[in-house]
Amino acid sequence: MTTNGVEIREAISEDLEQIEKILSACKRDLEQKGIYQWNDQYPNTAYFLEKLEHRELYVIEHEDEIAGSFVLDEHAMPEWEEVKWRFKQGRYLLLHALFINPLIQGKGLGNRVLDFFEETAVKGQYDGIRLDVFSKNEAALKFYTKRGFEHRGDVILPFKPVDNQIYACYEKILRTSRLSS
Repeated sequence: MTTNGVEIREAISEDLEQIEKILSACKRDLEQKGIYQWNDQYPNTAYFLEKLEHRELYVIEHEDEIAGSFVLDEHAMPEWEEVKWRFKQGRYLLLHALFINPLIQGKGLGNRVLDFFEETAVKGQYDGIRLDVFSKNEAALKFYTKRGFEHRGDVILPFKPVDNQIYACYEKILRTSRLSS
């Protein structure tokens, strides 16, 4: 799907090298800002290969160059069971591992990803969309709130570095016809 020179498409195996280069640049950029949300355990090559195989890995192209990547799936971490989601039942599409090349952040690519995320969920008849974000990434927290996501609670991810384990969980309900509190 192409909008304003930005295309979002399923990733192919030939994209993996570029995806990993951009992820490395993002990690460095975040670490320079004191944000330690990613490590070698996640996201990594094995994760990308698994998501590629299941057709859940996407790339963002800007001006015909891969500018970032993300995952859409239905796989919630066990820690999410403790979150006070608005509804217990329903079908939810989840966003994971969104990253955009630091050299072109601020050009609306994140908004385009969220548009795609929501459009995909609506087409797939999901009841809502969910994600988590590192609690010390203030720009991301503000971004999701501005886009209409509701903070539903925090989780501790023990596989993350010490003092960098708290993640905020967000959701946006898209339809309530099948849901009840």
